[in-house]
Amino acid sequence: MRRLLATIVLLAPTLADAQRPPRDNLAALGGPSGGGELRLTFLGTAGWEITDGRIVVLVDPFLSRDALVADTARLNDSSGEALVRPDTAAIDARVRRADYILVTHGHIDHALDAPYVARKRRAVVIGTETIANIARAHGVPDSSLITVVGGEDYEFGTFSLRVIPNIHTALRNKRFYNGPTAGTTPRGLKAPLRVRDFQEGGNLAYLLRIAGHQVLIMGSMNYIEREMEGLRPDVALVGANGNRRQIYDYTGRLMRALGHPALVLPTHCCDMLVDEEARAFEGEVKAASPGARVVIPTRFQPIVVPSR
Repeated sequence: MRRLLATIVLLAPTLADAQRPPRDNLAALGGPSGGGELRLTFLGTAGWEITDGRIVVLVDPFLSRDALVADTARLNDSSGEALVRPDTAAIDARVRRADYILVTHGHIDHALDAPYVARKRRAVVIGTETIANIARAHGVPDSSLITVVGGEDYEFGTFSLRVIPNIHTALRNKRFYNGPTAGTTPRGLKAPLRVRDFQEGGNLAYLLRIAGHQVLIMGSMNYIEREMEGLRPDVALVGANGNRRQIYDYTGRLMRALGHPALVLPTHCCDMLVDEEARAFEGEVKAASPGARVVIPTRFQPIVVPSR
C-alpha cells in the first residue's frame, strides 16, 4: 500500500498549479461558456469538472490529495490499515455543484472524494460495483448509484454516456495484477475506510456526448485498443504520465484508433509542474496527429471548447 500512496504523490500536481498564470493556448480556445460550448476544469490528478452550463459532470474528483500527502503516517503505512477520510473543506471550496460523478476505478486517488460529493451535492455516482460499494460505505443510497460493467450506452436527455471497458496502468513493471490493489472492494464496509479497501475493482473509460461534443475520458495510462476503435471524440482526456511508456506505441495507436481527435488534454500526468512528461506526450500526439491541438491543463483554470 505504501507504493500506492507514493504513486498518488507522483501522479498529481500540487497547489502551486493554481497560482500559475494562464497559458496562451488556453485563452485561444474560446470565451465564456454558453450553448454548444463546454467548460472543462482540471481538478488535479485525474479529476475534471465538465459543464455545458446546464449540467455539471465530475470525473474522478480528488481534492483531498494535498491533505492525504501531508499525512506522513498514512503515507508511510505499508499495512494498508490506515483510515482515510475526504478533506471536506478542500472539496467544498472547489465543488459547488455536481449532477453526475463518473469514476474510472476504485483507487484512492480516483474514488475517495466521490461519495462525499454525491451526498453533499445530491449527485449520481456512475462506476463499477467496487465504486458502488465504496459509496455505500459512506452512506450514499442506491438511488444515487448507477452500477455499470462496461458496454452500456445510456441516454440521459441532456447528455448520453457510453461506458467503455478498459484496463489499468501497467504499474510495478507490468506486474500490477500481481499486486495488492487490483482486487474488488466488497459490500458491507462502513466508513471511514482503510487504505486497502480502495481496490481497483475493474477499470472504465467513458465517452461523454454533451452539447454537440464527444469527450473521451480516461483515468489510466492504458486502454483496450479494440474498444477505442471507431470512437470519434473531438476532445480526448488521455492518461499521460510516464507509465504510458510501459505500453507499446501508446499514443500513436490511441490517436489512430480514435480517428485523430482535434483537442487532446493530458490527464493524470505527474510532471505538469515542470512540463517534461507532458511536453513529451505532446510531441507524441503531434507525431501521430499533426493537426491535433494539445493543451496542458493548469489546475482550476477552465478550458473552454467552442461550439462545433
